[in-house]
Amino acid sequence: MNSYFKVKPPKSTFSVGYLVFAFIILLLFSVVALISAVGTYRISIEGSRNLLENRAVDIAVSLGFTLERIGLRNELFPELVTTDRWNDLAFLVLYDQDGTVLLHSNPLMVGRSRMDSDVERVILEKRPETHFSILATGEEVFVLDFPLHLHLSEQGSNGSENNIDLEQSRTPEEIEPVDNARAYCLRVSLHPYPARRILRRANFQLALIGLSLITLWVLTSFFFWAWRRNYRLEARLRKQERMAALGEMAAVLAHEIRNPLSSIKGFAQFYLEGATDPDVRADFSVIVKESMRLERLTADLLTYARPTILNEEEFDTERFCQEIKRSIGPLKGKVKFHMSCEKLELRLDREKLMQVVLNLVQNAIDAVGEIKGGEVWFSVKSSGPVMILTVEDNGPGLPLEVKNRLFEPFVTTKAKGTGLGLAIVDHLLEAMGGEISYMDREGSGIIVRIKLLLTRPQGVPDQQVFGLEQR
Repeated sequence: MNSYFKVKPPKSTFSVGYLVFAFIILLLFSVVALISAVGTYRISIEGSRNLLENRAVDIAVSLGFTLERIGLRNELFPELVTTDRWNDLAFLVLYDQDGTVLLHSNPLMVGRSRMDSDVERVILEKRPETHFSILATGEEVFVLDFPLHLHLSEQGSNGSENNIDLEQSRTPEEIEPVDNARAYCLRVSLHPYPARRILRRANFQLALIGLSLITLWVLTSFFFWAWRRNYRLEARLRKQERMAALGEMAAVLAHEIRNPLSSIKGFAQFYLEGATDPDVRADFSVIVKESMRLERLTADLLTYARPTILNEEEFDTERFCQEIKRSIGPLKGKVKFHMSCEKLELRLDREKLMQVVLNLVQNAIDAVGEIKGGEVWFSVKSSGPVMILTVEDNGPGLPLEVKNRLFEPFVTTKAKGTGLGLAIVDHLLEAMGGEISYMDREGSGIIVRIKLLLTRPQGVPDQQVFGLEQR
């Protein structure tokens, strides 16, 4: 799998370990709070249903004793529904084994046959059942179907006081014992107002905890963003401090080295032209060559250390790529160089962009110069308002310890390299508002990708246009 890597940032004054520890604590707290909130919500749901069930069972048991004592009185259920003591009652129904309505809170329903599966199952199994039901008015009610086993005499079942008087007028010898115990189903329907109040409180608590967690994570994200921003500012400040010190050193070196170096190189070139002895000419050639290398080192040091001033101009990538091809012609040797350029109109500092590309291409050529079948690929293409330059090679790649320090000055894998090439590339791209990233090539080698705006809009940071961030 390909993996991107960039410069290893300097250590921050705020330890990353503390930040990770705080994040883990916050995550654990959020999980515990969420589990607790969900558990409380489920308990509230169960508690609200238990409240309705207990209330309905209490009413059913009380009515069972009342019916056993006073018999089937038609006015009993309407009176109970209208009393303030049982204001949560929606309706009451008493069914016999055939599904006939014996008593109803609505007297007009008495005598009708309304057998349903719930009533039949409760009577047969002698086990209460509960469910929610929707009335014709659209209201939801809680329903308890409760089995009753009542011992009602014929007189009691009629509910007539005259019959009771007749029963009392007989002598005990004249009364025959009658056991007409039968199974009934009492349907108790309740308004779920108390249970809904519990559910509303549970929903409010759950929403409050969720909102608190969201607010906490938003504040944490803001803190993390502010910390990262401060982290980058600290890194840039340290880099600027190093640059300032390096600039002072470079100015001193330029002043102290250039003048004597020019004299050394000038005299060496003068004597080289007049020398006839091959050994002497070889000696003076070494002096001239090393003097020129020292001049390049001094120039690179000044380029890296001093502030970059951009000189933007309009040009197209077609001519730009032709110049690159001519410049690397004598350098590539046996290395196969492939170029693919999409024609684009640019407004950038052409000289500095050329310096960046030549440096990267030269690094790629050096990386594959010692292997058989070395190849380098260079391409230019656009993606919206962004130009993407890619340099790819099939070389041996880079060790991990070098990857983390690629853009630091004086870091190199070459035996005679100064280690300023990629540091200068990074410095110039930062001034031009671009970004550079490396990726391991599948198989072997390195892919380096540069992103730059085709044109630099006035007053708009480049990072806002294509989502880049300064290192």
